[in-house]
Amino acid sequence: MFHYFKFNILVSVFIFVLFGSTAFSQKDHEEFNLNFPSSLNEIESASSISTYKIIAFLFPLNPIFLVEDKRFYAGITKEFSIGAFPYGRAAAEYSLIFRKTRLNQLRFSYNFDIPLEVSDFGAFMLTVGAGYFTDFYKEGFFPQASLNIMLPFNDNIGINAYIKFRNTFVTDDNESDIFDFSLGLATFVYL
Repeated sequence: MFHYFKFNILVSVFIFVLFGSTAFSQKDHEEFNLNFPSSLNEIESASSISTYKIIAFLFPLNPIFLVEDKRFYAGITKEFSIGAFPYGRAAAEYSLIFRKTRLNQLRFSYNFDIPLEVSDFGAFMLTVGAGYFTDFYKEGFFPQASLNIMLPFNDNIGINAYIKFRNTFVTDDNESDIFDFSLGLATFVYL
């Protein structure tokens, strides 16, 4: 049992580091152009890729807190998303919950980003979405909302600080619903 748990942790950490917390999203929207001074915009693509890898490595895990069956749990989570502004983005999220059983959770969602305030420094966004949940034992559907502050390094890459709230409605009547929130840093890349 201990070897299985140790293997599960190693695989989870590998997945988080491999995929980082990247959101490929939202290019070609004039109102949402986050320009820095021209000296920063002239960064070569190779250095942008290096910056991206450094950010993805430094922020590989984000905390998640959830309430399920009147019990509080904590864990780590990582999301990967791809999309185009203003059409939204599809996301896949893996969470490792620190408990004895049903450690793994997987979510697939569609999210719509709404810019609330845009400036040269960054953007304040509201994101709403819905999706599918499974922990490989039970499944459900959820609405979610998050508040984001996007801070660009250049026109194509930056960091996204967020707090996300979600309520999962489990399809099995014998199982309890799940409320969770997560916060952290994600890397974003515009296509």
